[in-house]
Formats: sequence, C-alpha cells, structure tokens
Amino acid sequence: MEEKPAEPFSKHFSRQNRDQAQGGSTDWKFVKIGRFEIGCVAIFTILLLLTFTLIIPLAAYAADEGDTIVLTAQEIRDVKALKIGDVLNNVPGVKAGDSSVSIHGSTKVKVFVDGRPINDPTSSHGGINWDFVSPDDVETIEVLRGKGGLVYGQDAAGGVILITTRTLRRFSGNAKVYGGNYGTRDAAASVNVAAGRFIIGVNGGYESSDGYKINNDKERSQAGVKLSYTPEGNSPVLFSVDYLRDERGSSGLPDYPTPYSRKETRSTVYALQANILDFASSTHYNDGYRHNTDPSRELDKTLKVYKFGQDITGALNITGKEDLDAGISFTWDRAMGTGFEDQAEHSISLFATQSWTFSRYPLTLSAGLRGNYHSSFDNSLNPEVKVVYKKEKWRVAAAYGRTDNLPSFYQRYNETSSTRPNPDLDMEQAENMSLSLFTIPHPDLSLSFSFFYNKLMDRITYITADDGMGEYHNFGNVRYVGGDVAVSWQLQKTFKIKSSYTYMKAEDRDTGLTLPGKAEHIVDLDIYWQPTTSLSLVAGGKYSSEVYRNRSNTRSVPDYILVDLRAEQSFGRFSVFSEIENLTDETYYWADGLLAPPLTWVLGISIQI
Repeated sequence: MEEKPAEPFSKHFSRQNRDQAQGGSTDWKFVKIGRFEIGCVAIFTILLLLTFTLIIPLAAYAADEGDTIVLTAQEIRDVKALKIGDVLNNVPGVKAGDSSVSIHGSTKVKVFVDGRPINDPTSSHGGINWDFVSPDDVETIEVLRGKGGLVYGQDAAGGVILITTRTLRRFSGNAKVYGGNYGTRDAAASVNVAAGRFIIGVNGGYESSDGYKINNDKERSQAGVKLSYTPEGNSPVLFSVDYLRDERGSSGLPDYPTPYSRKETRSTVYALQANILDFASSTHYNDGYRHNTDPSRELDKTLKVYKFGQDITGALNITGKEDLDAGISFTWDRAMGTGFEDQAEHSISLFATQSWTFSRYPLTLSAGLRGNYHSSFDNSLNPEVKVVYKKEKWRVAAAYGRTDNLPSFYQRYNETSSTRPNPDLDMEQAENMSLSLFTIPHPDLSLSFSFFYNKLMDRITYITADDGMGEYHNFGNVRYVGGDVAVSWQLQKTFKIKSSYTYMKAEDRDTGLTLPGKAEHIVDLDIYWQPTTSLSLVAGGKYSSEVYRNRSNTRSVPDYILVDLRAEQSFGRFSVFSEIENLTDETYYWADGLLAPPLTWVLGISIQI
C-alpha cells in the first residue's frame, strides 16, 4: 500500500503543539509562497550575477587561495548572528545547525577553535559543540571546502573549519542576555584578564526553551577556562578546558512521534598547545557521555566515549630551497555503554606536503601524502594536490584530495527510540576534486565561482525502515556534483548585498537515484543596511528545493522559502538587538523529515567591556 504524504498530519501536529505551548487554541494561518515567486527570485539572482560578470571589468584578485574562504572579524560582526552556525550559513556550500555543519552535502567536517577540536564524539556525524565559542570572541573563520584531510586527518571529507579567537587583552569581556517566544531564555558572558606573561579567560552560558512542538524542550549549560603563558622569546603555551551539558526531548518524525524520548549529553574537552623547538604540539582529550531514555519503550541506554589525540607538525628544510611541512598524529579512542562490550581503537598517521613556486610563471603547486594505520579498519594512503594560478586581475585554483571517514561509535553502538545500532559498519572513502575562480572586479564588488566533484565509496547512510526505526549502513558508490556562485556588492556606504547559489546533484551511482536528505538547489540572499553608525539591519532570505526522504525516492520533503530579520542598536559599549526567524511562519521540514521551527523571535541586550 502506498504511504500517504506526511505533510497534512505534520501541519496538524504543528498547530496542536503551538496551541499547547501557548496554553490555548489559536487559528493559525500558514503563509505559502508559490513557485512563481520562487522563479522570480531565481531569475533576479541569475540576471544580477550575469550583469556583474559581463559589464564590470576585472581589476584585482581576491585574497582567497584555492577553495578556501576566510571571514574577517568585521564580516562576522556584520551578520549580527547569535550563534557561529548562523555565521557559517552565509558561506556558499555550507549549512550549519544548532549542533551540526555540512559542506557540499557532507557532514564529515572537522572544526577547530584555536587549534583544539570541538566535534562531539558521541554524535552520529561528529556534531559540533558551537556553544564552546561565541561570535563576539572570534577574530577569523577559515573554511576549507572539500579539503584539509591531508593535515587534519580522517573524518574531513567535507572539509575543515578553523576558528581563531581574538587576542586576549589586559582586561576585556562581554555579556549577552536575551529571551523570546516558546520560552526561549539565553545568557552568556566571558571575561579575560592579563597579568604579566599570564592571561586567563573564563566564559559560561545557559540556554533553555520550551520547544515549538511536543517533547521539543531543551536545557543547555556551558563553561570554559583558557590559560595562556608566554615564555620570554617564545610562542605562548595555551591550556583550555570546555564543558557542555545538554538535556532535551526528542520528538521524532511526524509520522512516527516519540513523545517520551529524552536524551542527555555531556562533553568535556581538554587541550594543550605549545611550540617545542620548530615543532607545534597539540594535545587534546575529549570525554563524551550520552544517555537515552524512553519509558514507553523500556529504553534506558548509555554511551561513553573517550578520545585522546596528539599531533606534532613542523617544517623541515630538506631541499635547501623550500620547506617540507610534515607531521605525525596519534589517536586512542574507547567506547563503553549498555548493550555492547567495551571497545578500544587506536590509529597512527604520518603526512608530508611540499610547495613549489615558479619565478617565470605566477604558479604555485603543492602536493602531499598522508598514510594512516588504524587498528580496526583498513590502512590507507591519501594524496592531496593543489595548483594555484594567480594573475594581477584574477586567481584560479584546482585541487584533488582523498580522505577516509570512520564510522563513529554513535553510529555503531548508540540506541534510541528510533535508531538501532549497527556494529558492522565499515570505513568510507571520499575523493574530492574542485576548480575555483576568485576575483574582485571593483573595490566594492567580489565574485567567486567554484565547481566540485566528490565521490564516496561505501558511504555511511541512515536508512529508515517501514516501522520508523532507522539504522546506519554502508551502501554503494555515491557522487556529489555541482558548483557555487557567490557575489558581495557594497552598493553604497550604508547598503550591501550578498547572494549565493549552490547546485548539487547527489546520486547513488548503483541505482541512479538521488540520495535522501540532499537539496539540489539552495539560494541565499542577504541585505545589510546601516543607516547610522549605531543602527544595523540585516534581512535574509533562503530557498531550498525539494529533497527525498527515502532511498527509493518515493517520499519527499517539500521545497521552502524562509525570511529572517536581524536588528541591532548600539549605545557605545551597550547594545539592544532583536532577531526574527521564519518571518512568514512557513511550515517546512528539515532534510531528515523533522518538522522545522515556525516563526521565532528573540529580544536582548549585550555589553562589551
């Protein structure tokens, strides 16, 4: 029997939850935007890009290299985002959530803050603990799309994100408090103090929400300490500890709700970074804990993951002309929990990369190789090659890399109300190829174009059965093919437009069908207006095309358009801000079929010391 679409039930489900959350019955109206408006937006964006490309002459090249995008502190502040994930959603090809990030469809992305990893070891996809860093404390964000595995190791098929926080001053800090509908409450603060060669930084935060649907509430708290010591004539030694606790309900899919499912997550990250002679040392230890319960199903499962890592990198003068960058990495992982025997794994990796420049040609070539030994999976050799050709008015780059993605302990052993464990998962391997063009035709205009071809073997995929229970499996060969177009235009001193379009065809090569959960078209448009030096307004729009929910492409999630607004009024070091997401109160679904939030708003204050 053919299954009925989930949308009608989900709309009723959404209305019911909103009524319950607000303690009464409300006649909700859902604003729908038709395909005609979608077509107009797409046509306008394309015409705008073509106009810029064909009419305005080239004058300078962009500062980016290869397929790397760098966001400066000013660009981060301009977004007026409350979370780092909201900042990253302005990067073409990047999609970030409250605790996740993907690049060109791959969730295998490694994220580092000042050199320490903040990926959650108890997550299915290496989820990100974004609360470990606030946009107010960030100096730069560097996004390596489709590369980075050579230096940063396995589980980086999608790419690598490097976040650098601001240099600590003698005394500085910030605090932010805001609240909104659905019982949203949030408070965060950080303070940095310097004394001689020592600098100490302390931060903390608390967030809670009643949720917009049944069993969607959450409570999250976070704390961190960072200590820096700079010996005379040497680089600083940095030690940090970050702690996060998250407790929330898990509502399940609209077709298969789980109104009694709860999960608690705790994560502690210790990191030590120092330079020894000419080598950089990074030591990190991550302690993760997850507890899943559901009394209606007699479920009570725990998963504990311990990860230790040591990385040493440096430059070796082998040829006498160019430096050879090399490094060694060691990891030790252990998992404990209910329903399976204790598991322990370790790996050792070596890498080396060499760069060459040619005096007669504006050409830079870099090539490297990484060898991986793993106690539980196949050994591998992964190359990475990049060519950059730079002229006075433009820059083009081509890159190729191969990376291994290991199945997480979560994917193999975690059990919830809607997920079965699969301890037999194997490693997947990704090959990424890209071609990129960066240019600044005018001081007020920047353009970027990129094309990518990513191939995955034995891809790890979440498959939902007819009973609503899901499980991770390795299946077939998969390819992602597509490209990005992005433009940033400062029309005048107070007015700026940023727009991007990403096309991605995600295909199972064995069946020719489209992969579930992958949108083929995504359009972003952001308008920045600063009528005075103290007032900033940001209007954002996003279109995401229809995505399939299952492997056979018989069920799908509809396309949608979202509109967001942000505003901030500053009074010196003090400011008042507001944010409205999903302004049209659109009913839509995440790519995995979960019902997404309706209109939400927050209002708050912040202060800079």
